[in-house]
Amino acid sequence: MNQYILLVEDDDDHAELAEFHINNYCDIEVVRLSDGEEAMSYIALLENNEKPLPWLVLLDLKIPKYDGHEILTKIKSSTNLLKCPVVMFTTSNSNKDIKKALDLKANSYILKPTELGMYGDVLEEMIDYWKLDQHHVLSQPGQ
Repeated sequence: MNQYILLVEDDDDHAELAEFHINNYCDIEVVRLSDGEEAMSYIALLENNEKPLPWLVLLDLKIPKYDGHEILTKIKSSTNLLKCPVVMFTTSNSNKDIKKALDLKANSYILKPTELGMYGDVLEEMIDYWKLDQHHVLSQPGQ
């Protein structure tokens, strides 16, 4: 697997929209996890070097089993995953949620657009922004 975006999203419609726009915009695979339990299991595989690191993590906040804040805490407390950028991509515009995510070291907090036509534009801008960072050269353990 080359570069990929790890999408943690419980809403099937939002996940389909994100995957559609990402796949039509660039050559980056999307790996989708639909709840917090799946995300925690996947993170354990990443920590044990059983999966390659994602190029970017798009993390919804309001997901079942473990919420986005708990998943973010797990990612940012892992030495292996610390450099992976995590963008909270959510519908919550609560100041409390935003502050907590940023305090937990989210790299960005972006509201999902309410207008369907804007969804792709927001994702394209997000991908372009992270391409500038060149973080895709993250060293993998053993390389």
